[in-house]
Amino acid sequence: MARPIALLHAALADGRSWNGFLDALGMEDVEPILVELPGHGSADDWDQSRDYADQALEILVESLPREPVPIIGHSFGAVIALRCAIEKPGRVSSLVAIEPPFYAALEGSFMHQKTASDLASVKKKVDEGSLASATREFVGMWGTGQDWDDISERDRKQMVGRMDLVMAGGDLLWKDPKGLLRAGRLEQIDIPVTLVEGDKSHGSITPIIDAIGRRI
Repeated sequence: MARPIALLHAALADGRSWNGFLDALGMEDVEPILVELPGHGSADDWDQSRDYADQALEILVESLPREPVPIIGHSFGAVIALRCAIEKPGRVSSLVAIEPPFYAALEGSFMHQKTASDLASVKKKVDEGSLASATREFVGMWGTGQDWDDISERDRKQMVGRMDLVMAGGDLLWKDPKGLLRAGRLEQIDIPVTLVEGDKSHGSITPIIDAIGRRI
């Protein structure tokens, strides 16, 4: 019987971003559950009367079977998956968090300030309505390693259309309004957790992983 594994993509992406991973995995006994963030892929649009991260977590939980399953999350999806492991522990059997941009874990540090500075131009462009320019800059900083011009016109257009959703998820990443970093919460996780960085990850990812990993 195939084993379900939930996969939650990064902001600006959708379930298709896991295709290469699943092809490489080549495991016939895996049943992927492709969960999509609000406003991405086939997911419902963001209900702007609600917190974006709350709606993302709700979509994830509603997509999961009753029995706990492994969850793999990437970038913003990794932080939502981490939140699920903390707040809904009976639904997660193991967690893989790839490049979690949980900047709040670095509060007070030089890297926290540097990352805010790195993203300031992107935020300014979004506030000014220059979404195409903001998206190009953001993808160059946090993207797939592809040059912007090598991304298909269809995918570029979709990314630009979702750029405001990157900003919508910012409160969770920068301010931790749900108190995930509060004393004892990370420490209570009692499932296998793997934290992953890439050789081209933004410089904030290593200290974030260190800060989270020491406590789990």
